[in-house]
Amino acid sequence: MRMRKGILGVAVTLAVAGLGLWSGMVAHAAESVYYNYADALAGAPQGVDLNSDEYKDYFWHGDDISGATSSNSATLVDAGKTGANNSAIRISRAGETNTWGAIWSNDKVFDLMKPQTASMWVYASTEAAYVKAGLGDGMAFVLQNSKDGVHAFSKAGMPDKNNNTVYTPGTGESMGVWGMDPKDWHSTDLAKNAISNSWALEFDTFNNTYDPPTKTLILGNPQWNLNAPYAPSSFDLGSYYNSFDASGKPTGSAGKINGSDNHIASNYPGDSATYTGVSRDGYRGNIWGQLVLGTPNWYTNDYTSSSYYFYKMTHLGYLDEGKNADATTDKLTDHRWHHVTLTYTPPTSVDGIGKMKYVYDDKNSDTGADKTPANSAEVPIKLSEFGISADSTKVRWGFTGSTGTSTENNLVIFDQVPGDVENSSSATLSAKGDSGNYTPVDSTASTPTLSGGTPVKLDYIFRRDGGLKAWQDVNASLTIPKSIQLTSGEIKNPDGSDGGSVDISKLNGTTLPVSMGSNGNGVTLTGTQNGEITLYGTIADGEATESSSKSYFKGSNASSTAEMTGFKVSKSRLAMDIDDATSTLHVNYEGALDANVIGVVVPDDKNVMPADVTIHPTLNGTDLDTFKQGDSDYYEGTHGTTGFKYDIPISKLKPGSNTISFYATDTNPDDGRSPVVSTEVIAGTVDLGDTSEDMSFGNMTLTGSGANTTLKRDNDWGLDVIDSRAPGSDDWQLYAYADPLTTDPKQTAVPTTLDGYLVYPSADGTDKPLGTSPGTATQVASGAPSGDDTTKTTNIAEKWTDNSGIRLLVRGGATAGNYSGSIHWTFVNSAG
Repeated sequence: MRMRKGILGVAVTLAVAGLGLWSGMVAHAAESVYYNYADALAGAPQGVDLNSDEYKDYFWHGDDISGATSSNSATLVDAGKTGANNSAIRISRAGETNTWGAIWSNDKVFDLMKPQTASMWVYASTEAAYVKAGLGDGMAFVLQNSKDGVHAFSKAGMPDKNNNTVYTPGTGESMGVWGMDPKDWHSTDLAKNAISNSWALEFDTFNNTYDPPTKTLILGNPQWNLNAPYAPSSFDLGSYYNSFDASGKPTGSAGKINGSDNHIASNYPGDSATYTGVSRDGYRGNIWGQLVLGTPNWYTNDYTSSSYYFYKMTHLGYLDEGKNADATTDKLTDHRWHHVTLTYTPPTSVDGIGKMKYVYDDKNSDTGADKTPANSAEVPIKLSEFGISADSTKVRWGFTGSTGTSTENNLVIFDQVPGDVENSSSATLSAKGDSGNYTPVDSTASTPTLSGGTPVKLDYIFRRDGGLKAWQDVNASLTIPKSIQLTSGEIKNPDGSDGGSVDISKLNGTTLPVSMGSNGNGVTLTGTQNGEITLYGTIADGEATESSSKSYFKGSNASSTAEMTGFKVSKSRLAMDIDDATSTLHVNYEGALDANVIGVVVPDDKNVMPADVTIHPTLNGTDLDTFKQGDSDYYEGTHGTTGFKYDIPISKLKPGSNTISFYATDTNPDDGRSPVVSTEVIAGTVDLGDTSEDMSFGNMTLTGSGANTTLKRDNDWGLDVIDSRAPGSDDWQLYAYADPLTTDPKQTAVPTTLDGYLVYPSADGTDKPLGTSPGTATQVASGAPSGDDTTKTTNIAEKWTDNSGIRLLVRGGATAGNYSGSIHWTFVNSAG
């Protein structure tokens, strides 16, 4: 066959400096433990620097809480190594007894009508010197719209030793947010002592299961000694609920709190329904026994018998953080940092019910990598509890906590501050139909079923919805179901520009990291910008069930999670394959021979006839016209009625590698589609491949003698010819011609042409000038294809010596200067 003769647009640009220089051509390991306050801060995970100028007016942590007679223990402290730009919120410190702590956002920044995410590391443990006194009492993350604003803290009037009523901030089991159990033991609405219009998530480290003791007195009635030095601590004798229906009400029966374990739970501190009063007969007075002649005598003073009250609390979304596997430490107080993610989903109206999901221990504290969470819960958030209106839907957030005789280090580091970035993300799975369009998979009624071989598209959108700050340095970690075989992917940047392709080779198991931005350090979203990642693939054949999958979009100051629907995979009832051995898959680009594909389609159902089978071809990602297996134009007798043939016109092929793909369907939708089968079609060419970047000649000093001088090449040149043509093709010849060499206009006022030219040895060994036009081009090489289906590479300059190959002849009239020019290459076949 003949190849097109002419210039192929390959040019080598050369330059001469001082008549001498030519330039080139145009999982989880055990996490670290910290046994004291200083070490816990020094080894803390990286978070947002709340001590920075950016947050200097963000928080309030003053001392003016109503009834307080001591200083607020909550403050901001440096964390991490020196210069790490990291900080922690300290609520309490081990060894400091009878403290209270509160820190609030100065402004109302948590919008209950918008999606919100709070992401933090918590540390709650005591130190060896204080173990005997126990751990206590914990801390709470709080959303509140109290009229007390930043001064909100639970408080109650309780009698002192002289029976005088003294208002004190919430201690013990109240953690500064729940209602306080007063020492008068009469029926009390504890919600009045709590922070009003609030919701709290407690990290409870103290065993609040003190049940009032009883004494057997007159007539055998159980009696409660009210002279005890403290009221009962019984919040953890309450009940809990872990699951909720659409109305926000618990489903199933209440469970019983395991009060001896650390736990995480939530409820509404200012709602009376959170607390349950329990009555018990009790007495006051000095009661003592004395043996007189072996007989007990009872004496009473100011005896009063009546019903007195203590209180239990309902825990919503209860997470039991019992013992670790070593059975010596609790999961919350094991001297480790633990990560907590809160994800809030708003209702559609201000009088509706939103949802708060909290996930505990979902990241590795040493690496920050995601890990399987220890546990999680989702609870209703009733907006009616906050006293908000349609015109004002934001509330404050903060932390409260307290210690008594038991103490601990309570520390918090935020990696996403509530209200800073309001963001959201979505993941959509779409299947390609026979029309060629992708349609989102419907999972509203039941788990959808996809046939093996179905092309699918995965669309991920991450957006900034609002907030106080830009969403910075966002990258993605996508979870790809095992049954999806990825083929390609593309990125759209938040500014609408093309973000390039996704490197699907980085898929590790089911995790695909996607580096965003020009330097891979992420993209920043402002306003209501959104970024997009689109992946393409095919459902693998074979029966399978894929659960819903979560993908993550992580920035330096916020993150978001997108969940993709689960699905089932049904095995296709159509088998399909390509017979490469009998197909014609290697042809020459712009040649006379078309490519040809031989294939087979075999239905499971013997009643399916060839006329019922439609074959769908795709060439280089572009859908071509479908055809019936039974059409006479596509009949191929080698494989009988199961076979087909498909011709690919040479005009549809691009130079080099092409991909032809097929799948089949029949008239029964339940049979699904066959898996996609593909093969490579090569449209061979002969062309220049890799060439030397530096093509140079030795420097020359002008002597004025008028003699001609031939300069050798200054180094070994590489000039590869790549021949991918089909076996049996004609030999090729490579011709070259050169432009005149001239000085750079920027270096000389008038361009000067070099008095010299390139030369190439003729058959008899004498140097001849290299051609200067297409018609006078000089043949410099020739060769033949490989003889099989492989590509042959020939370096035509490999055997050039100092006295052969292309060199430079400089005449005696040359003047000094920097010159440049081009070599043009032309391939022809042996027939000319």
